[in-house]
Amino acid sequence: MKTIGDILSRDLTKQIEEVIQVNQIDEESVYSEIDEYVATDRIKEHYRELLKAMADAPSEPTEGVGIWISGFFGSGKSSFAKNLGYVLSNPHLKGKAASELFKNRVKDKDVSNYLDLVNVKTPTEVVMFDVSKGSEVRRSEEKIAEIVYRALLAHLNYSTDFDVAELEIELEGDKQLDQFVSLCQEVNNQPWSKARKGAMKLNYASAILHRMKPHVFPAADSWAKGLGKQPTTITVPIVVERTFELTARRRPGKAIAFIIDEVGRYVAHSANKIEDLRALVEQFGEVSKNRLRARQAVAPVWVIVTSQEKLDEVVDAIGTKRVDLAKLQDRFRHRVDLAPADIREVATREYLRRSPKLNRFSRNSSTNHKAH
Repeated sequence: MKTIGDILSRDLTKQIEEVIQVNQIDEESVYSEIDEYVATDRIKEHYRELLKAMADAPSEPTEGVGIWISGFFGSGKSSFAKNLGYVLSNPHLKGKAASELFKNRVKDKDVSNYLDLVNVKTPTEVVMFDVSKGSEVRRSEEKIAEIVYRALLAHLNYSTDFDVAELEIELEGDKQLDQFVSLCQEVNNQPWSKARKGAMKLNYASAILHRMKPHVFPAADSWAKGLGKQPTTITVPIVVERTFELTARRRPGKAIAFIIDEVGRYVAHSANKIEDLRALVEQFGEVSKNRLRARQAVAPVWVIVTSQEKLDEVVDAIGTKRVDLAKLQDRFRHRVDLAPADIREVATREYLRRSPKLNRFSRNSSTNHKAH
């Protein structure tokens, strides 16, 4: 007797991820997410529009680099955003390129062509994180620019402490970072990769600088004491300029994109936070456009965010008098809303799909019946 498992093509013993998170990065999970992805006609249209915009952007730069992806809880918005991120960064998963896996699943000529153009002309680094997670936000009043900058630093293997990162960046610019890193083991009896993460990181860095430049730092704590007088300040212009500068240093020839999950939950009823987001995306748009025209960048910096609410719904919850919706819409020119109909179609096609064996059996039975 046949069971439901015999009828369906999906392996029912395989774990189904209830919630797709953008910071879930183990290879097996990512491979499964792409290999089992179901794209409805509307979803394919969204991918076509976004990938076309990305393919056209280097030669036709605009300031509209924001992408707002909305959908209710469980709608697949994080999966949509994460798959976009993986086909842009295009890592190899179990020996196969992510973009090839994706094209095989989507089976859309235009999506494939635009994706090939992007992968070839503008290979991209993608920084993905969930802004609603406590691990990503150090203080409740922390600005989105600071959160984005910390994610960038971590992705490019700089310290996530702003003061220490500034030191690394300056030393790297002076061709002295390798010497600094190699001295850490000798001075502090541990590698710099470990020393820069602990509570004593400023003291460890200060001791190394004293060894390197005793005429500038006469005592082992000279640099650490000096920080109290001039703490590092992170502003939107600094984050934008550093994004281009540091990517060029550590990922030369590559573009960069940010995918920020659950932005709607992060800005929740805060005019200040949504305004900070607008300012950041606006600055990325302006600087990207200028750099592309001056041939100082390979592509704009895309800022892709997800939210349960549409952009206008987020603004309505805050109060339109305090937030300029038109300005926000201009910065987020590309908007994707995943509808309940998409989810019903995905569920039908993916989880209730009949197995190939049963389909063949049905066709053979029909043929034999007609013959008789």
